[in-house]
Amino acid sequence: MLGVAGPKPPGPKYGQPVLPNLNVRQICPNCRSDPPNIIEEYSKGDLVCADCGTILGDRIVDTRSEWRTFAGDEGGDDPSRVGDAGNPLLGSNHLDTMISGRDGMTGMSRDLQRAQNRANAHNQNGKTSTANLQAAFSRISEKCDVMQLGSNITTRAQHVYKIADEKKVTKGKNENVVIAACIIFACRDGGANRSFTEVCKALKVSKKELGQVFNVIKAAVQEERSKSGTLPSTAGIASLSETVEGLMGRYCNYLDLSTSLFNSAKYISTHAASKTDIDGRTYPSIAAGVLYLACVLFGLTTGAKDLAEVAGVTDSTIKLICKKVAAKLDQVIKPEWKESYPKGYQHLLAIGKVNEPGTNGSQRSSTPKTNVNGEAQPAAAATPLISA
Repeated sequence: MLGVAGPKPPGPKYGQPVLPNLNVRQICPNCRSDPPNIIEEYSKGDLVCADCGTILGDRIVDTRSEWRTFAGDEGGDDPSRVGDAGNPLLGSNHLDTMISGRDGMTGMSRDLQRAQNRANAHNQNGKTSTANLQAAFSRISEKCDVMQLGSNITTRAQHVYKIADEKKVTKGKNENVVIAACIIFACRDGGANRSFTEVCKALKVSKKELGQVFNVIKAAVQEERSKSGTLPSTAGIASLSETVEGLMGRYCNYLDLSTSLFNSAKYISTHAASKTDIDGRTYPSIAAGVLYLACVLFGLTTGAKDLAEVAGVTDSTIKLICKKVAAKLDQVIKPEWKESYPKGYQHLLAIGKVNEPGTNGSQRSSTPKTNVNGEAQPAAAATPLISA
């Protein structure tokens, strides 16, 4: 045996007690076998010695995790002893009674289920029952997932639906329209950019009916928030700059446009909102029109038809927005863009001067015709009328 070089470590002094062993072990008092052979019978809740069979403890708690549920197995029973996570929008008392379908083919369970559904259709105060609220919340979550909205927007929409239900402003209205209005309000309140056209297309409702229900729900939510003293002045109202900026970002992603073009279009839209008369137009039209102007300025091949397919508006509307902004071109673009992109600048100048007051031709908005090189052609002179 080899020794270790160096001084010998000092040992304990004479009379110093030995440190106790802190490892606690449970040994059977009958067989006292070491190491102990103790097993846990979770089915009976007993702690048993495997050597002599002595029961050392009873009513033990099963601390194992219970992950599996048997709801999908044959028979439909679910032996799991846990439920869904609590939803604060449903209140503290959101436990329901379920009637089983096993009645020995007597039909009694069906009658009981119908009676329970009639009894639970509405509470005593006229509000929607918990089961109906859960069904509405599930539909809101489903539609938000279809529209690729985050969980924060889903929660906001469910909260808006809860407030509208408590105010009883949704009574007698189409359920799909109410859900669409709640999603629109949540998108505007949470900073997500979704237009009325997108929501109408996702939930298959009319835009006119959606606008009416949205105004009713917006008034109800504003009244509820004013009571608590936390009402923002822009609750449910979309901001022009933020909404247009968000829509332009989405359109750039769909059309694979560069970030530099998006930043330039954002600069143009910010200045065009205060110096042109495009405020009365819809936000998708403004976003698509400003993007089209930026594409023309920088000489990109993205046309009005491409933007019209993405934005859901007509190409004539996009060209009209572009014409209105091009009329104030020097006020909405940076000065260095004139020298860097002279061809696109001249093209936009020609677009802005088409059909101005005092010029010949009709007052209908259109874009000038271009030649093979892409340059704007001068408008033809009007033919004078010859009196007889």
